[in-house]
Amino acid sequence: MFKIGDFSKLSRVPVKTLRYYDDIGLLKPVGVDRFTRYRYYSVEQLPLLYRILGLKELGFSLEQIAQLLAGDLTPEQIRRMLELRRSEIEQQMEQERFRLQRILARLKEIEQEGKMPDYEIILKRVEPVWVASVGGLIPSYDQSEPIFDRLFDEVYAYVHHQGVRNPGCGIAIYHDAPNEGEEMPVEALAPLPERVRPSQRVRVYELPGIDIAASVVHHGPFATLGNAYQALLAWIQANGYHTAGPTRELYLSYQRGGDQSQFVTEIQFPVRKVEKAKMKEAKIVQWDSFLVVGMPYLGKNENNEISQLWQEFVPRIPEIRQIAPGPEISYGICSPHPSGLIDYVAALPVTSLEDIPSGMGGREIPAQTYVVFPAYGLADIGPTYQMIMEDWLPGSGYKPVNGPDFEYYPETFNPDDPRSVVYIYFPVQKA
Repeated sequence: MFKIGDFSKLSRVPVKTLRYYDDIGLLKPVGVDRFTRYRYYSVEQLPLLYRILGLKELGFSLEQIAQLLAGDLTPEQIRRMLELRRSEIEQQMEQERFRLQRILARLKEIEQEGKMPDYEIILKRVEPVWVASVGGLIPSYDQSEPIFDRLFDEVYAYVHHQGVRNPGCGIAIYHDAPNEGEEMPVEALAPLPERVRPSQRVRVYELPGIDIAASVVHHGPFATLGNAYQALLAWIQANGYHTAGPTRELYLSYQRGGDQSQFVTEIQFPVRKVEKAKMKEAKIVQWDSFLVVGMPYLGKNENNEISQLWQEFVPRIPEIRQIAPGPEISYGICSPHPSGLIDYVAALPVTSLEDIPSGMGGREIPAQTYVVFPAYGLADIGPTYQMIMEDWLPGSGYKPVNGPDFEYYPETFNPDDPRSVVYIYFPVQKA
């Protein structure tokens, strides 16, 4: 047997660690001198000690290691623990990869400009907050200031009239225009310490939080705010992110007619990571023409009408008499429309376009080349389309075709499962 000091030298494990393993019952000595209290170990304990060290290197806690060594876990539980640990390590690696990417982007900025950047961009989480809101339209950014002055006057006058003594600093939100060339919808918001009643002109709602916001603070007049926007957008692109929601401006220090050099404005862009791993799942396929029958929708989907369309369509599926043989699949067909509205059909494949039920329509989808991506659950459909347009297409060697794209729902799809797979077929051709 070995004294604890000799066993420490043999195993290269500190004496302090061996004592701690004894105290928690993870590795007990084979004996303890009742007079000197020396701990004694045997060489046969080395494999057990090395197993403890090996599991520790994998990142397991000592409590988890004790469970594994005790044999209290089933093989399935052990497999799940290892899968979870693998997922944690992959997430850590991804975080470090993006951190390295930000470092390289910062080095590139310094090399190009010969100095530290004028703006410091950070990623942050933004918590939800109750707000009073008045909306408006602006034709362009350079004409926004007088419009926002009027909107903020209205919303702050209202909250003061409601007895709110300390509303927060003003927030402006810029939404995307419905169609290119149209005026931009905007909101002037007054953050509230508590909810108040709305009016016909003033909305009161909880402004959603932002999971990941790229943020920059600008000191100075609004006339130079474009420099901050330019720096922020360049940072977003250089660091592997995309914008993922309306822009917010927070007026941290502002007084109308005051010294503009003292203005402090924070700009926030909701962002998401570029899904490079998902981009590798792309497949290019050729499809022959096929026929579908289903219920149509034309609109903006402002109130989730497409989801309601499916709820109306599914009970009526038995009315379709010419359903094509094979697996029970369905399609969400989206075709270009000159008005810019969403031209959508919830449909099934059919063998002919005869005897179409009332309230439904039939279409022939032409032969086409598609890029195919999986989307994991209904909530992932929109982000997958965005990823195709913004991430995959630019470097793919393909360009979009002005034809229908569609969602392909296999018979295994479960709308209530957030990881159930639906496939996005996007029409393309060689660039």
